[in-house]
Amino acid sequence: MKRHEAQVDIATMPQELQPWIRDSVFQDSSCSEQARTYLVQGSERKAFLKISARGSLEKEYVMMGFLHGHGMAPEAVAYVQDDQFDYFLSEAAEGEDGVSGGHRDDPDRLAEAFGRHLRMLHELPVTGCPYPERMAEMVREAGDKHPEGLQEADNRLLALLEQPSPRDSFVIIHGDYCLPNIIMEDYQFRAFFDLDYGGIGDRHWDLYWGLWTLGYNLKTDRYGDRFLDAYGRAEFDPRRLEACSRLAQLLG
Repeated sequence: MKRHEAQVDIATMPQELQPWIRDSVFQDSSCSEQARTYLVQGSERKAFLKISARGSLEKEYVMMGFLHGHGMAPEAVAYVQDDQFDYFLSEAAEGEDGVSGGHRDDPDRLAEAFGRHLRMLHELPVTGCPYPERMAEMVREAGDKHPEGLQEADNRLLALLEQPSPRDSFVIIHGDYCLPNIIMEDYQFRAFFDLDYGGIGDRHWDLYWGLWTLGYNLKTDRYGDRFLDAYGRAEFDPRRLEACSRLAQLLG
């Protein structure tokens, strides 16, 4: 990810953040119109500071704290609000995201690692997860976005996602499992981040986004099978993948 030094008025930020950000250099690493993200580097520490609309970052902060407890995410250092904004400060993990650091130079190895790391996440115990109904929440959000009502075919598809299948239980999902949202060193896992859609849900939601990001970031669909093989196909259900694809479209 390309970053450039940014001029930031630290004095306007909440006092709770000052010990962490004073005397630091800010580099803009934003990749979203909804939030500004800065790499904050002091003499003895390195962190990321995300700033977004008030109320928009709490779930990410809480979910990162949960996964940090399992050794799969950076430390969630602080979450602070003012009248307009949320401020979320997190530890910076060593390594590069999935589209940086040369990871795309060997797409076969990248797709395999991406599948293995997702399976590792999905094998976590769900006990204590702070968001136990993420699929139902997303289905409701899709309905709210379409007040005119969904077509019956959509309702039947989405109903699959609100309960685990008879052969499979819900798992801890990342929620936005895309290559820029995983940190690796030479394809070895270091951390997940951008976890605001994470919680307990259907594994096919992450599988859908994993396939999507490989196609988008590698400009070809040829690595999807390698990703699924590395993940393990035993629990793979094309119908539930179709439902997740449609849910993603409805959420826009």
